[in-house]
Parts: sequence; C-alpha cells; structure tokens
Amino acid sequence: MSPSDWGYFIWYRLPPGDAPEPPWPDLLAAVARRTGIQGRLFGPAPDGRTWMEVYEPVAAADREGFEQALGEALAETRLEEWLPEGEERHMEAFPRARVKG
Repeated sequence: MSPSDWGYFIWYRLPPGDAPEPPWPDLLAAVARRTGIQGRLFGPAPDGRTWMEVYEPVAAADREGFEQALGEALAETRLEEWLPEGEERHMEAFPRARVKG
C-alpha cells in the first residue's frame, strides 16, 4: 500500500454462530470483479456477533468509484437482507498512516 491508499472497514452484527454461506462469498467476488480489490471477511469477534469486511488498498483517487461499486455489489447480492432487523452495516475508511522512522 502506498501512503495515498485507503482501507475500508465495514462491520455489523449477526446472530451468534457462523456467517451464512450466501451472500458473503458472492459479495466479495462481486466487489473484486468490479474493482480488482479482493475483500476479506473477519469474524466473529469475541462477542460472537460482530463481523467485518476489509477492503484494501483503495487508491485515494478511486474512493468514489470503489464506494459506487460496493453499493452495486450490495444490491446485486442482497446482503443487507441477511442482517437482523434494526442492524445496519457501519462503514469506516482510513488513509494509510504515515509513520516516520
């Protein structure tokens, strides 16, 4: 990753247990097809419910296009239908830190 790259971190809560097979592999594949960025799924966290998708590196100049492609992939896979009522995906994006030394 270069200093101008960004990472996207998207978390949400599911009922305890393993993530259901669909649609996560389909979502990660759809994002990779559209952007060339292979996302990764992490979870569950120690609470047994929190999961996170990570997408990186996203070039600073490509952030808008990445977010649009992610939205299209979400619509295509209908992932949000798998979330419990009242739960939503929380997206955070951070630039790569510049560490001196």
